[in-house]
Amino acid sequence: MSPRTAIATATRTDLSRAAIVERALTVMDIEGPDAVTIRRIAQEFGVTPMALYWHVANKEELLAAMGDALLADVTPPPATGSWSSQLRGVVETLIEHLSQHPAAAGLVFPRILVSEPGLRLTEFTLTLLEDAGFSREQAADLARMGLQTAMMLVTQLPGSESQAAQEERDDLLAQKRSHIETLPADLYPHIRAAAEPLTNCDDVPAYYSFGVDLYIEGALALMRKVKRTSA
Repeated sequence: MSPRTAIATATRTDLSRAAIVERALTVMDIEGPDAVTIRRIAQEFGVTPMALYWHVANKEELLAAMGDALLADVTPPPATGSWSSQLRGVVETLIEHLSQHPAAAGLVFPRILVSEPGLRLTEFTLTLLEDAGFSREQAADLARMGLQTAMMLVTQLPGSESQAAQEERDDLLAQKRSHIETLPADLYPHIRAAAEPLTNCDDVPAYYSFGVDLYIEGALALMRKVKRTSA
């Protein structure tokens, strides 16, 4: 079965805003971001594009609704433990939800301060960081970078090529690896030696954990600086 036919056939009676959003996320996962248009999603339901306009005004509204859907079940982690462990929980929660639809993860950024779940998570994070001793500006920067870290880890997973259509991903990876093999060994020995880890991820949880570790260590280093400055 091809990636395109792997998308389940919908029916006219399935048509609702929630169903449209979910189907658009699936299309984006399989066919890439460029595939998501009103016309393309209408084809999934066997209806004309006009039928979708009863539920979403245009493509921009559809994309916004897709971002909201990724945030819909996001909740702040338990308010227990150190501030750094709670901050880790925030980023891990974002990764957990964004990784369900990695091709659409970038849609969350403009919705984080608009959707109710995004607002609750942001308020939790800012409160956590300011209570820990960071300035308001530092807390805002750290909160923003936490979201950016989660988005980057999900969308740039080595070997996933999630921004391309699924049927093209193997070819893109093959081209990338082939290019690395043609690099002069005397100029780029380390790139050639690291071809596999640069283009493939054997342990996804470890990859995510490493990325979150780097972010948290940066936040801890900033806190040490804050304490030295205020001492």
